[in-house]
Amino acid sequence: MTKRFILCYDFLTEIGGLERLMAVHAKFLKNAGYKVKLVFGEMDKELAANEIFSGLNLEEFGSKKLTGAAKIISGIIGLNSLKEIIQPDDVLISYSFPMSVTLRKLKNTKILYLNHFPNFLYLPLRDRWLWANNAKRKIAFFYSLMLGPITKKLDKKYINNNSLIFINSNFTKKKLDPLYNIDGIVSYPPVNNIFHPRYNEDTYIKFELPSRYIFSSGRIIPDKRYDLLIEAFAKMENKKIPLVISGKWDKKEYDKLNKLAEELGVANRIYFLGFVTTEELIDIYSAATIYAVPTKQEDFGLCSAESISCGCPIITWDDEGGSCEQTIDGINGYVAMPYITSDLARMMDKCIKEEFKITHHIEILNSAKKFSEEHQENIFIKEIKKVVSE
Repeated sequence: MTKRFILCYDFLTEIGGLERLMAVHAKFLKNAGYKVKLVFGEMDKELAANEIFSGLNLEEFGSKKLTGAAKIISGIIGLNSLKEIIQPDDVLISYSFPMSVTLRKLKNTKILYLNHFPNFLYLPLRDRWLWANNAKRKIAFFYSLMLGPITKKLDKKYINNNSLIFINSNFTKKKLDPLYNIDGIVSYPPVNNIFHPRYNEDTYIKFELPSRYIFSSGRIIPDKRYDLLIEAFAKMENKKIPLVISGKWDKKEYDKLNKLAEELGVANRIYFLGFVTTEELIDIYSAATIYAVPTKQEDFGLCSAESISCGCPIITWDDEGGSCEQTIDGINGYVAMPYITSDLARMMDKCIKEEFKITHHIEILNSAKKFSEEHQENIFIKEIKKVVSE
């Protein structure tokens, strides 16, 4: 009988890097001849119909009577329909700590994909509060103050209940292996094959994009540190090139960044595009002069990998984070001294002045190959087969 894999996550309430990763993993497994199902504790039906899930089977397992955090918490304590969905021979792949707890009583073969440790448990207190930028995260923050020590013990216990542990980067592996006493397998989130250099005038007209610009993308929330990017942008020698930022924003953070831009005298050269589609994102990457990553020690910067796949060089911090791991200094971009905005400004100026995108076009595209679907599919399925064949 063909083995079935159940890919499990707490909620489908946005289309971010993790949701795209699950869709790609599902594709890998289907290509290898396995049956696949994606299950979510809470699932937005409109998002479930998104193009990235085309041809995939999705199901919600949370209580139909609850929503939000209450639904997730009820699922963790057992008020869910997982027993009706999951069969004894299914292999379960989970993508979060809460999901590992939810699956704790099931005896199935389990695989875990780790993007980072549970931030609400292990981040320093100040950073943890900065991370808690929405209602769900704030609940997790206050929970950690009361039950953090006990939960850490459970976290480590459930980590070791998995037959295979994938980790999203070498940077993350260096942190998590000693924390959990494991030897995780690095499996980079693969970049979809649709990310490649191209020109689409309709997108540029729609967003009124200039011919040259600095680009950055991702949710506009405090931990992404767009404030550092705006500070660096204000310090650049090149006062003509604009900064373009895409991504769904938190209103409070958006207002804060606009105020900062006004104080620094650069508000008229910064464009917030809001949410853009995947197709539009590819066009914007492709036309950008450089892609800037201001986030501190990103666990894995999928946007950075997508950028170089579209031929756009990266500028990021030399802090050993995921985006730094992707950046080969002088080959596909430059790294700046950690969190010194004047040096980030210097590197952006340098990249623009050197016409780096044009002179290093082949090197940039070659550096992206290790993050391609083909390369990462081989690694992922090879390790999966070791577990399934046992």
